Amino acid sequence: MNDTPKAVINLVKCCREDYQLILWLDGEAFAEFSTDSKAEFSKALKEWKRVNLPTLSRSVYKVYVRGKKKLIEADF
Repeated sequence: MNDTPKAVINLVKCCREDYQLILWLDGEAFAEFSTDSKAEFSKALKEWKRVNLPTLSRSVYKVYVRGKKKLIEADF
């Protein structure tokens, strides 16, 4: 993923937990939440999508999800 913004990479490097959700919006990266529990992460991600995605629909943004060893750009 060569087009990952540096701000996102910096947040990934700082995080000690295994799972992380990062929002990239207006050139800035925001660590939305992180946890070591996959079940807790899945539950929090579902709630985050329900609450936040409708408000982001008109903005240009990217959402990144990091698992134990892999960072991907989420497509929801």
